[in-house]
Amino acid sequence: MTLSLAEILKPIDREADGAGRRTAIDVYDVLQSYILDGTLRPGMIVSQVAIAEALQVSRTPVREAMRMLQEGGLLTGEPNYRSRVVEFDPVDIDALYAKRIVLEALGVAMTVKRLERGGVGALEAIVLSLESPKAHDDFAEWQRLHRQFHRTIVAGAGATMMADLEQLEKRSERYQSAYKGAHLPGWWQRGEAEHRELFEAIAKGDASQAGELAGRHLARTALELLAALAPEYDSSRVRDSLRFAAAGAKGIE
Repeated sequence: MTLSLAEILKPIDREADGAGRRTAIDVYDVLQSYILDGTLRPGMIVSQVAIAEALQVSRTPVREAMRMLQEGGLLTGEPNYRSRVVEFDPVDIDALYAKRIVLEALGVAMTVKRLERGGVGALEAIVLSLESPKAHDDFAEWQRLHRQFHRTIVAGAGATMMADLEQLEKRSERYQSAYKGAHLPGWWQRGEAEHRELFEAIAKGDASQAGELAGRHLARTALELLAALAPEYDSSRVRDSLRFAAAGAKGIE
């Protein structure tokens, strides 16, 4: 049984009526969360009118929020004020992970060179939380910590690169959530040893090893996802990017 948008979306709770841009961000946050957790499934058509009615807001902030989601690669435009949640596409997965592997490997290596002792302690706290029973049992908590981990390991790369990586992370996270999510308990623990190994390379200040490990971690995730969803697909971009990232990381000291 397919639920309607009115059954899926809940009205935005606002104590005071926000102005257009503020409300647009509220709508964006709501829709993005439903796309990332797989509630709004790949290929699903969403209309401005239906969203505005379900969230009990005007169409102006909905139109702006949907434009922002299209720019972020989570929606595609359709005729008659409608959009479609981006469908599963092995080419898109291959391309976005290829880009993310190179950028994140570089970002991690740059961060290692700039990371102070306090930053190492903060990162270790995140790793320990990811390994905790709470994160093991609660996919939403693990997902929150996982985002924090990946943003922290590139914090020294600068705001612009971090923003680009965050958008790539959201797009790749959407595939993970939509096709695995909380309904396959425990899958998210498989990268735990990789997180620990990456942290240890960062803690000892080895920019080259940390950059290479970051690339391998992302490549493993991408190849696992592609193998499950499109086993016949040749994921050459991911493999080429990993080789490029590994070679580049070795040049950073």
